[in-house]
Amino acid sequence: MLVALCALGLWTAGCQTQPGHKAIAPATRSTQAADHSPATAAGTHPAAGVWESASNGIRISYPTTWQPRKNPDYELMLVPAGATGDDPQITLDIPDLPPHMPWMLQMSRIEHDYLADLKKSHPDLKLEDAADVTLPNTTARLVRSNWHQDKIVHEDVVLLMVHASAVYILDAQADAQHLPPTRAAFDSIEASIHWTK
Repeated sequence: MLVALCALGLWTAGCQTQPGHKAIAPATRSTQAADHSPATAAGTHPAAGVWESASNGIRISYPTTWQPRKNPDYELMLVPAGATGDDPQITLDIPDLPPHMPWMLQMSRIEHDYLADLKKSHPDLKLEDAADVTLPNTTARLVRSNWHQDKIVHEDVVLLMVHASAVYILDAQADAQHLPPTRAAFDSIEASIHWTK
């Protein structure tokens, strides 16, 4: 989901995601050197692949139990291996912002607008908790919320990040039954975040 940063009223241009980001397998060299470079998985969790955007300065690894699925709304979308249909998902979005001053990216407003955008699809959305997260050279906040769909509780866990005057949104969504393995994968990806600029 693209956070409604345009609603901040700070920019007149539209928000878009950056094209050209792909998931790459470990030790696989990409021919698009401008956007990708070889990388190895970080941390102790086994990784099926490493995704990197050189232009946005971020690299992450994802567990063997998850696989990329093409979705034009996100830089990266991951679903459980072998998944079909409506399943848990983990996404990374990097909104394409018009030129701006760093102080214009206020975390409190980003969080507010993200939840407001989510509530458009889920009117009974409830905020569970939100807390600042420590990441190198980054302002980050972890926000958890939930809603009901077909009488089943669904959870959203999102890591909102501001780094190098850009916004990064790592998000996980799952119903209550599938939340534990989804959250474990999300935490693994969060731990693997590496800034390359």
